[in-house]
Amino acid sequence: MTAFYDDPDAAIAKVQRDIAEAQERARRAGEVKASIDRVRGRARSPRGEVEAEVDATGRLTGLVLADAATALRSDDLAALIRDTVDAAARDAGRRAVAVTDDAYGEGSAISSQLRAELDAREASR
Repeated sequence: MTAFYDDPDAAIAKVQRDIAEAQERARRAGEVKASIDRVRGRARSPRGEVEAEVDATGRLTGLVLADAATALRSDDLAALIRDTVDAAARDAGRRAVAVTDDAYGEGSAISSQLRAELDAREASR
């Protein structure tokens, strides 16, 4: 049996395959990142006074207050907004995990890491 480096053509072919595989992983990672960047989580308060939208990082991207929101006390409205934004963030997290599950598989290291980060974020709230 010859060593890998004893056959220069085999070595070059392997390096070319490795490069092609790395380029494919990078392309796919770019697509996954773009998909996650498009993720939006949405939630509505139980009686509809507040609707919130957040991106995959939990950043608020949209907030709608119904006219009924003005009837609430300010501290009650503030709590309702926080709760609704938190629910939207959980929705965005679930959607982001679904993107990584589809791309890399449900048990993948990337999906597991994202789940752990979302669980840590939820625990800190």
